[in-house]
Amino acid sequence: MLRDQAKPVLLAGLVGLISLIKSDHCRDNGFASPDNYTHLCYSDIPALFGSRGLDLGVNPYQDSVNAMEYPVGTGYIASTLARFSDSYLQFFDINALALIALLIATTFLLWKITPRHWYLFPLAPAVASSLFINWDLWAVLPMLIGFCYLRRERFDFAGFYFGLSVAIKFFPVFLLPAIALYFLLTKKREWVAFASYLVVTWVALNITTAIMYFDGWLRFFTFNQDRGVDLGSLWYAASLLGLDLASLISPNLATLLLILVALASAWQMWRKNIKSLKSLDSESAFRLLTLLSFLSLAFLFSINKVYSPQYVLWLTPLALMAMDFGSKGWREGRVWFWIWQVGEAIYHLAIWQYLVEYSGGTGLSATLYALSILIRIASLGIFAYQLSRARLSLPSRGND
Repeated sequence: MLRDQAKPVLLAGLVGLISLIKSDHCRDNGFASPDNYTHLCYSDIPALFGSRGLDLGVNPYQDSVNAMEYPVGTGYIASTLARFSDSYLQFFDINALALIALLIATTFLLWKITPRHWYLFPLAPAVASSLFINWDLWAVLPMLIGFCYLRRERFDFAGFYFGLSVAIKFFPVFLLPAIALYFLLTKKREWVAFASYLVVTWVALNITTAIMYFDGWLRFFTFNQDRGVDLGSLWYAASLLGLDLASLISPNLATLLLILVALASAWQMWRKNIKSLKSLDSESAFRLLTLLSFLSLAFLFSINKVYSPQYVLWLTPLALMAMDFGSKGWREGRVWFWIWQVGEAIYHLAIWQYLVEYSGGTGLSATLYALSILIRIASLGIFAYQLSRARLSLPSRGND
């Protein structure tokens, strides 16, 4: 048993070490551009050390103009680690070690949740490549812990960890419709405890900053609302190919409308299959939740006005949990998983070479970069379709 427990720790630790070695060139060159793009080791972390006042030891939200453009959890994690850093390079080192520890913990947790597929997370090239881009893993881990407590029907702890995750990165908010469906299917009144703990946790972590530095606290929301179409999105690909979709319809409005259409479609499917859905037991309902959670974020990222490289850190664990069904798991699904991950790897190579070109060097043309965006989203769509088809075609009972 001890030997089995060591496998995820050793594999994730090795991947983290390789990622750290990969970043060594950029560290030696001060993370200067376009060198950091050429060598595939760009990171937001050292850049924000000085540009957001983390080097001065001030509150990251006190300056409304230059406040951290992330939720308070991320801002205070970064500012806390900055207190132990004398330079942006040391700041990167401390953050990198913390992120490696989070990678190990996340991989170990996936080993517990999905023992048949856990190893796919650290072995995915895009996951290793994204490890040090930003602070996403700080939010991914509590989200997964929240799923574990949902499965154990400890809804108070589940709400706490989801609230913590939302306070660090906002994405788990978009999982709430799927979680609401889970409670509806299981007819558990403990949704009140879940929702209460989630809200109280989020409010407790936000209220002081919101009161003392309201404009700085609000910057995360205003920044994302006012942000134009950006790297990785279909909107950006279309603009590179000469089609300015943003001039036809606001990306924010289009995203909202598409989300509403998706919710309306889900409601129609619910009404059509209400009898079979209500017959699901708790475990089957949880497994449906993992599928819907993956599909929710996959859909959001695909239509959003920005699709950052590190978003694969969110999708991959959710995908692996959704793949864990049936007596043997979705073995043939690994082929589709790797097709998706190849699309991710192509994009990860393309974006940095495009930014080399964008910075004035010799890199990837705008047209080829747009093509890589389409490949990435198409491969994700293919995987999502095959996963949904396999998962929803199985009987709800007696196959586990």
